[in-house]
Amino acid sequence: MPPAQAPEQIVRNNGFYPDLNVAELVENYAVPAQYGNNNGMMAQKLRLAIISVNKDLSLYWAENWPGDGTLAEVPSDDFEGQSLLVILYKHAVFSLAKSFLLTSSLGETHRDKAAVKAQESIDNEQHWLKQSNDAISQMMNTSKNLSVALI
Repeated sequence: MPPAQAPEQIVRNNGFYPDLNVAELVENYAVPAQYGNNNGMMAQKLRLAIISVNKDLSLYWAENWPGDGTLAEVPSDDFEGQSLLVILYKHAVFSLAKSFLLTSSLGETHRDKAAVKAQESIDNEQHWLKQSNDAISQMMNTSKNLSVALI
């Protein structure tokens, strides 16, 4: 499946977290044309992912970053001139947005069970949900693998 054309469309965020470009999602997360050529759907899924990740980080933000103006201003390691926290935030949001795209599109465009199974083996929702959750965990310095012991 050929990749989608990357539309230049900025989705505004809340001021603390960075605004995100639909084109970055399409280019860096291998969004195929069947999903990505619908600009309205792409922006809507990206908005939903932003809302969800921001909500997941809200308590951590209130406790750890309340005095910082933007996520990019929070002290963190740098990677190639960009804040590691910003990189992880984008990964969390884009991964979640991709999982939303896969969920909505499979039901609409794949009527044949064999086609659905083939698509899921290549790109599945659970993988991208895990990617998003892992990035959020890394931002909060928590373990991705929590364990419980009986005392």
